[in-house]
Amino acid sequence: MRLLCLIMLLLSMLAGCSHEAAKAAFFKESTTSVVWPPAPEQPRVKLLKVFTGADEFVAPKSAFNTLFEVITGETPQPVGFIAPSGIVSDGERYIYVADPSARLVHKVDFITNEVTYLTHSGIEPLASPVGVALDSLGNCYVTDSVKAKVYKYSPKGEYLGVLGNGTVEFQRPAGIAIGKNDHKYVADVLLNKIQIFDSKDRFLRDFPDPEHAKELNRPVNVAVDPAGFVYVTDAFNFAVKIFDQSGNLIRSIGSPGDGPGTLARPKGIAIDSESHLYIIDANFDNFQIFSQQGQLLLYVGGTGKKPGQFFMPNGIFIDSDDRIYISDSYNQRVQIFQYLKEQKSN
Repeated sequence: MRLLCLIMLLLSMLAGCSHEAAKAAFFKESTTSVVWPPAPEQPRVKLLKVFTGADEFVAPKSAFNTLFEVITGETPQPVGFIAPSGIVSDGERYIYVADPSARLVHKVDFITNEVTYLTHSGIEPLASPVGVALDSLGNCYVTDSVKAKVYKYSPKGEYLGVLGNGTVEFQRPAGIAIGKNDHKYVADVLLNKIQIFDSKDRFLRDFPDPEHAKELNRPVNVAVDPAGFVYVTDAFNFAVKIFDQSGNLIRSIGSPGDGPGTLARPKGIAIDSESHLYIIDANFDNFQIFSQQGQLLLYVGGTGKKPGQFFMPNGIFIDSDDRIYISDSYNQRVQIFQYLKEQKSN
């Protein structure tokens, strides 16, 4: 019995080492060594990886895939990104990428280099999945802007139902974020509201209230920080609005313009571990990093196809290790960066 326990412990340790090795290999720094700002300034962001979702991954072995190979003599090929939108990762194994043009969500397993797909809500196919978020249990929530619903999937990809348990009507859900206590925040573009749901997927409240309806004009994305502050991409006001947990407007960051520090077509937003605000701008083909007071700290990118450049970027997510995942929509790829914290001298 003791020998069996030792063997099981050894196998567990080997599996853990293998997992960490695969994870390190996936996030290995790009050989291009692209950093921002360039030397001689201290780098604050570096490029880690660029991938398209088709060339780097394989379809997992399954009864269907085996039958497909027997009948056709060909191996099923992964679906490449068409126009990736929302993106999220657990930082440990999985990356989910919503792809409305492909009408599916790519689920990338970067430990096994396999990719699977979320394609249906029950028997109904997805129509336009644009936003994705993960709760603390690994369940994935997908906003479908055409079906006007938010779908829930288990960590294994099983369809579990709809957010709000069918009691809430969305008009055009877009961005989605999950904060502490597994509360869900959904940006509804046409309702001009953020709708909030509890850990059991029950509707709690929304904001702004009718008295403050003009505070949002086409909210397309949302993020939540550990303190519970809610950040909303207010597209037609060319700003990101910051609200407290009660839905009171605290401040606005950004203004319309055509240069650094302004916004032209704001999209995805995210917060790093030092509370910096990242804003994707599809018109500038970059992401800009702001302080909590709205000061521009850095902008990364520019128009093009080279690593570190973008063409109509859309979604952004930052994991607990400050890795920055960006869906580079019209380049049909995902780029991953690393935020580099300031090195303090002794």
